Amino acid sequence: MSAQNNLRLTARSGYQAHFSWSYLQPRYWGVWLGMLALLILAFVPYRWRDKLAQGLGKIIARKAKKQRRRAQINLRYCFPHWTEARREQVIEQMFVTVTQVMLGIGEIAVRSKSHLQRRSEFSGLEHIRAAKAQGLNIILMVPHGWAIDASGIILHTHGMPMTSMYNPHRNPLVDWLWTITRQRFGGKMHARQNGIKPFLNAVRKGEMGYYLPDEDYGAEASEFVDFFATYKATLPGLNKMAKLAKAAVIPMFPRYNAVRGKYEMEIHPAMSLSDDPVLSARAMNEEIEDFVTPTPEQYVWILRLLKTRKEGEDIYR
Repeated sequence: MSAQNNLRLTARSGYQAHFSWSYLQPRYWGVWLGMLALLILAFVPYRWRDKLAQGLGKIIARKAKKQRRRAQINLRYCFPHWTEARREQVIEQMFVTVTQVMLGIGEIAVRSKSHLQRRSEFSGLEHIRAAKAQGLNIILMVPHGWAIDASGIILHTHGMPMTSMYNPHRNPLVDWLWTITRQRFGGKMHARQNGIKPFLNAVRKGEMGYYLPDEDYGAEASEFVDFFATYKATLPGLNKMAKLAKAAVIPMFPRYNAVRGKYEMEIHPAMSLSDDPVLSARAMNEEIEDFVTPTPEQYVWILRLLKTRKEGEDIYR
C-alpha cells in the first residue's frame, strides 16, 4: 500500500497498522533519526534523561505558544482562584513532565517486562482483582494524563492486556511505530473512526477496556456538567457502555514522578453509575477532579477541553 493511501486511511478511517517499504523513503528519514535518538535514550540512566528533559521542557514551554495559550485558558476557567503566577508555574511543570515522558518512550518501547515493572508502582490494584473475582469485565476510565500510554503498556506486563480506542496519527510511519509499541505485550488498539463496537466486543470477551473520558465531542453527543470551577460538554454514555460490556468501571490515573523515578498508577474503587446521563457524566468528572487536583501538572491541559460552550462562543480564538 502506498504512503499516500496509508496517510488517507490513518487520518480518516483508521486501519490495521502495518509496515510499508515506502517508510524507507527520504521523507521519513527524520522520523527514523528521532526513533534512533529515543532508543539510545532508553539505555541512559533515567535521572540523567529526566534532567535533560527538565531543561528542554522549560524551553518548549516558552516556544509552544499555541499550546501554552490553550493551557492558560483552561486553567483560568477551571481554577479562577489561582494567581497568574500559580497557573504559569503549573504550565511550565506540565511541559517538563511531558518532555520527561516523551524522552522515555524508547524505554517503554524496548526495555524488558522486569525493567518496566521496577520503574512503576500501583496503588489500588485490589479494586481490579475484586471486580474480576465477581466475574465482571473491566473498563478502566483513564483521564488524559501525560503518562497514559506508558501506564497502559506497563499494565500489560502484569498479564492485563487491554483494548483501547485511539485517533490514528496522520504520519503513517509514526502511527505504525506507536501502535506496535502499544501492542508489544498483548494490547489491542481500535481506531476511533471505526466506532465503539470493536472496543465493547473486546471487553465482553474479557479484555480490559482502556477508556479516555475527557475529550469534547460536541453538544449533541454530550451533557453540560460541572468540571472544576466551570462546566464541560461531557460524554454521558459510560453507564450504557458498562451494561453492554457487563463491566465494572474503575477509574485510574497515571503519573510520572521524576523525583522517585516511577510511573505511578492510582486506581480507585469501581464507580456506582446512575441511569441518569447527567449524574453519570458528573460522576466521571468528579473522578477526574479528584485525580488531577493534587498534581495538575500531570494533566493534558493543552487539549481543547472546553471547546463546546452553552452560548456557542469559541474561548480559544
